[in-house]
Amino acid sequence: MTLLDHLRHQFKYDSWANREQLRVLSELPAPPDPAVKLLTHIIAAQWLWLDRLQGSPQRTAVWPQASLSDCDSQLQELEREWQAYLGGLSEADLAQSCSYKNSRGEAWSNSVAEVLNQLILHAAHHRGQISLEIRRSGSTPAPVDYIHAVRKGLLA
Repeated sequence: MTLLDHLRHQFKYDSWANREQLRVLSELPAPPDPAVKLLTHIIAAQWLWLDRLQGSPQRTAVWPQASLSDCDSQLQELEREWQAYLGGLSEADLAQSCSYKNSRGEAWSNSVAEVLNQLILHAAHHRGQISLEIRRSGSTPAPVDYIHAVRKGLLA
């Protein structure tokens, strides 16, 4: 498996796991506000990095407010957008540089592969926080471990 194949697979997992968190939050009578805020942040970060990688203007705030319904439609759109973006990459493209300014206005440059890895790890970090908030509210979080998805055949 090439690095690009691995990243495409990771993005499938990431999309599934984000949708699972959304599913559980949507089923709760009163989803914890911090959990919803974290999910909207995951979504915003995906848009932000996609915009940076494509050299487009930033379309969203880093910590926007959105309803769970908005999250649902955005996650669907993001999945399509990322599949298209990743589908157009070559292995060599992963080493290309992506120059950008972070939310503090600082100029940085990272490889495309580094950016894609950042997105996967960033979302996993915040999904853990979402699960904690769901537990704190007395509910059961979604099982979003990677190995769970593999065992269930959810990433085929």
